[in-house]
Amino acid sequence: MVKTKTEGQEHKASSKKTSKDKAIAQKEKNDLKSNVELGRELDLYITSELVGQGLPLLTSKGATFKREIERFVMDEEIARGHLHTSTPIMAKSDLYKISGHWAHYKDSMFCVKMNDETYALRPMACPFHFLLYKRKPRTYKELPLKYAEIATLFRNEKSGELRGLDRVRQFNLADAHIICRPDQLEEEFKEVLNLINYIMETLNITDIWYRFSKWDPKDKEKYIDDPAAWDESQKMMKSILDNLKIKYIEADGEAAFYGPKLDIQYRDIYERENTLITVQIDFALPSRFNLTYVDKSGDEKIPVVIHRSSSGATERVMAYLLEKTQGKLPTWLSPIQAIVLPISEKNEAYSTKVFQELKKRKIRAELDFSQETIGKKIRNAQLNKINYMIILGDKEQEQELISVRRRDGKIYQAVKLNDFITRVSEEIKERKAELHYSQPL
Repeated sequence: MVKTKTEGQEHKASSKKTSKDKAIAQKEKNDLKSNVELGRELDLYITSELVGQGLPLLTSKGATFKREIERFVMDEEIARGHLHTSTPIMAKSDLYKISGHWAHYKDSMFCVKMNDETYALRPMACPFHFLLYKRKPRTYKELPLKYAEIATLFRNEKSGELRGLDRVRQFNLADAHIICRPDQLEEEFKEVLNLINYIMETLNITDIWYRFSKWDPKDKEKYIDDPAAWDESQKMMKSILDNLKIKYIEADGEAAFYGPKLDIQYRDIYERENTLITVQIDFALPSRFNLTYVDKSGDEKIPVVIHRSSSGATERVMAYLLEKTQGKLPTWLSPIQAIVLPISEKNEAYSTKVFQELKKRKIRAELDFSQETIGKKIRNAQLNKINYMIILGDKEQEQELISVRRRDGKIYQAVKLNDFITRVSEEIKERKAELHYSQPL
């Protein structure tokens, strides 16, 4: 017997197709490129069937972009009192059984048998940080403790949901777990949002909104079944959000399996909604791992945990920034910040000298010795979205000066190399969102 679609199934399939078509039409209308297209054109990453879906390979340029984001995030977290750790990417199933991931998240995990034991690649770093906390007794004076990590995580996403850098199976998350007393919760939550806001401002992440994600009491498989704890933790989070005057929408069935969360949402160029950053209040795992501290009275208490990411998954941040800027990254994030363009072979020795000075002063630079015309060299640099082009001909060589062309086409002639380096170095250090260098003609 041949199976046919019901009327409802046909309508659903038609709706999905219509929705997808609308998204593609919207992208084309806006004349925007996806992070997949930009990643290919700018030589930032590739995918390979030999490696597998959802596992992008970053080139040296893509890795530079990723590294600059993570260095910035890590340095800022450490400056704010986070203790950066390094923990394994896998663990025995016993660990995930304690945390609850095995019961509520196993289908999204990658598992492997070794001898008589089952291991899994980690989907979250929290169980590892809890073990670090438990390595010795704690008192109320030590709290809050903030364990952080640029954690490599693995999620067994469905193949149809994988796309570019914004949804992958292996990613790096700026992950942290703040273990604190209940009376510290609101202040720590506020500090988390201060950190997130600073990072979003620096990265120029805008057009976001907040979602208060709650549990679905009918879904016993997805969530820990403790209605009283859910009610208390959701009231607690709502109170904190309202006190901080955060505007948010509420969404049932979007919480983590162990507690409610605040999600920071955005839309990509296809108008698809994604979560960029999340902050969670955890009522379950501290008890499951028997996390304790001794209070002022000498009594043993259970702390509260805030799970948070300060910038989200680095790969998704990269996708967001590529699509938002259409590849025109700020200088501090650009893989190639300047390119040296000699007009003719006579200028190659001077160009090499300028190039070496840029590298010495830690400006990421390239040198174009191709046989193309200067016009074609400039065009290629523009296509590669390079921030600054240093054009060197006979005049510049004789005067030991440089001509600078910005990515936006503005030109500055008779510039001292040291002045250019000094001002661009300041632009990089200050993490300016736009090209900052300017000089009167």
